[in-house]
Amino acid sequence: MGQVAKDKIEIGVVLQGGGALGAYEYGAMDALLEMMDKIEAGGRTVRLVAVTGVSIGAINAACVVGAGDRADARRRLKSLWSALSLDASRYWWAIAANDLSLFGVHGFYEPRRDIWGFLGWTNFYVTDPMLETLKKHVNFKALNASETAFVITAVNRSTGELIRFRNHPYKDEARTEIEPAHVLASGSLPPAFPATTIDRKDYWDGGIIDNTPLGDAINAFSGPDDADRILIVMNLFRKERAAPTNMIEVNDRLEELRYGNRLRQDRQNAHTVNELVQTIEELAALVPAGSMDQQPEARVFGASRYKVLDAITDIDLADPVLMSKAGLSPHSDKSGSFRDFSAAGIERRHDDGYKIAKLKLQELFETRGLLPAAH
Repeated sequence: MGQVAKDKIEIGVVLQGGGALGAYEYGAMDALLEMMDKIEAGGRTVRLVAVTGVSIGAINAACVVGAGDRADARRRLKSLWSALSLDASRYWWAIAANDLSLFGVHGFYEPRRDIWGFLGWTNFYVTDPMLETLKKHVNFKALNASETAFVITAVNRSTGELIRFRNHPYKDEARTEIEPAHVLASGSLPPAFPATTIDRKDYWDGGIIDNTPLGDAINAFSGPDDADRILIVMNLFRKERAAPTNMIEVNDRLEELRYGNRLRQDRQNAHTVNELVQTIEELAALVPAGSMDQQPEARVFGASRYKVLDAITDIDLADPVLMSKAGLSPHSDKSGSFRDFSAAGIERRHDDGYKIAKLKLQELFETRGLLPAAH
């Protein structure tokens, strides 16, 4: 038996950075948007309250929030990833598919040509093509006007501060009129890519500090009793992998651990956070009604939002067990697959992401009573 569902459902989504692994998110978002339509067809109101992202996750998020509706979001994601796909058949040299992107990805980045200035380089590629790609595939007018909170992060290269670009103001943080440069800044990962300059400040990839911006999605939810709140996080990186056999694989594994472990750490801390919030709520309940000052009452209300941490739906797109349940090979991508922008690789990851997310979301929504139980 599933739990009794509320008529109002709020969904927040967190999209990690991970290069070509972002095609998994493309497939997973395809599944989520499709299932939101099914929930709404059943008579309930379902709203995407927030989409936060970093790097390729920021690009995916921009397509989703910068769309007219859910169907338009799916079309935009499809056209974006089609534009980023490399046709391996065009290359005659013997090179692994996941390394084709070393020569550039049309619509994303291309190698620098000023070889004579190599000793003064601070990046290997130029990213100007992505600005045009974003203009083509994201409706920035719709994104800036959207009720869905859009939050992406970048690091100020000089101060080391994590900066949020958001289409809604929050507390003392003003809203940003989001433009292609803000999205590009979130994905400006050194040393491959140059910093992106906005208002005379230089920004690097937000994933350097935090590749899974959970808090910004949580802040967009309404009160705990107002709606059925669902926080969905896409995890792109493998937890386990065989020992590296060369220096390239060592570096790939380092990147995997660096960018994939934050969510797992947050999940370990979630239980402690929820116990603390529960204690605060129990103490607050002992205060006679109407006698609590507004400021502490607001803080108690704000703290209650973080209980959602205990109910994170982690769609681990590299989990061998989940892949097996979805009817896929339990062997995840090989080392360096975040560089694989080949058309075949992107199509496979989209399809796998769709199947994995649909399996996980079907179970989640049925448990919450949002969909008819499967027979």
